[in-house]
Amino acid sequence: MSMVLWIQLESDSDDVAPDDLGYLLDELEDIDAQCEELGVQALSEFVDYSDVEYNISEEDLDENWPAENAKWVSPTELLICVRALEAALSESGDNNEVLEELQIIGHRCKEAEENAVQVRLIAVM
Repeated sequence: MSMVLWIQLESDSDDVAPDDLGYLLDELEDIDAQCEELGVQALSEFVDYSDVEYNISEEDLDENWPAENAKWVSPTELLICVRALEAALSESGDNNEVLEELQIIGHRCKEAEENAVQVRLIAVM
């Protein structure tokens, strides 16, 4: 079973189809190491694994469990991390796929800031 990341805004309707951010999830360990070097919060600290936990749980969880256990975060805090990573990757010219996915998150975080809503960087199976 594969996993990807989605970025979701609290204001998104149910029919919004988020972009799959698979490269970020695949590179998360290296990205976190880069975050440490840059002196910003690790990207993994923003990831919400409630969907994964729900899908792999051996317990009979209520269908509302993922929503009730969602991890919503400040778009401003996530944007600090994303912008630092974008700058570092742009400067080095490395990993264009990750850079593109960071730009998607950055765009959505700016939208969230403008609408004064939180975001959810969710790992989905």
